[in-house]
Amino acid sequence: MSSVHDAVVEVFVSRFDLDREKVVPDATFDDLDLDSLSQIELATALKKRLGVAITDEELSEVSVVADIVALVEQKGAAV
Repeated sequence: MSSVHDAVVEVFVSRFDLDREKVVPDATFDDLDLDSLSQIELATALKKRLGVAITDEELSEVSVVADIVALVEQKGAAV
């Protein structure tokens, strides 16, 4: 796994108090018991932690953790 993947997983774990083992690449927001408000909180947490701005529209297009990692990598996260 990449350092970006590890950083994104850490954001999920710390922000939403999730077990690290649950935050796998193919996990959906539903799998992680996160709602649409949680997606907005995730975007804010990713910006604070990794310096990456993700829009609501971009978040609505991702469905699994791996998609979020790819989006963060595409935006050139500072990890």
